[in-house]
Amino acid sequence: MLRLVIYFHVFFGFIFLIIFPPLGLLLLFIGFIIIIIVIANRKADILDDWSILIKKAQGQRDNVISTAEELITDSKAPSIEMREDKVGPGLAIASLGETRDFLLVTNRVNARLSSFKTFVSANDYGESLFVSWYLTYRPDFWRALLMLLPGTKKVMSIDDLNLFNKQDLIAYSTNVHHCLLEAVEKLMTDLNQDPSKIDRKSRGFLGIS
Repeated sequence: MLRLVIYFHVFFGFIFLIIFPPLGLLLLFIGFIIIIIVIANRKADILDDWSILIKKAQGQRDNVISTAEELITDSKAPSIEMREDKVGPGLAIASLGETRDFLLVTNRVNARLSSFKTFVSANDYGESLFVSWYLTYRPDFWRALLMLLPGTKKVMSIDDLNLFNKQDLIAYSTNVHHCLLEAVEKLMTDLNQDPSKIDRKSRGFLGIS
């Protein structure tokens, strides 16, 4: 529905630029504002995820996240960028409303893979600690703009990655998963819990273990 509204304002905006320029500029301006709102509110697509609830681990959030971050750094994976930030429920950076702290891990090896991000989280749940990661796809502004054009809904999706990009994406995701697993195993060992009972396999299309 929003696409039709955008098409209406842009199409008739260009027509009225010739017939009656003030109205044409107004329609184009409204269409541009709608485009900005649609792109800004686009939610990230979750492609893969993994989680665990660690009993008796309340208050260990910083321990797990810092250990995972150190392990990712020590792995010397190429072109990895990490930062902690506040994230909203749509898995986008947010400063207002309901937010939670996440470690964002991005593969900057090329422009195509930079749209794929892994969000790592650890939050107290009662006396336990809920640890999780989410591999997401959220196109940048220009790719999202292209996806509004007719017939380009799936532009730059996971299916459009070439073999080498898919290999890099899987390697990057697997590395993050293994580093977080190692951080979780270390914490469980410190708590005298058995890490061998961890379900190591992710639940998305990659099925990382």
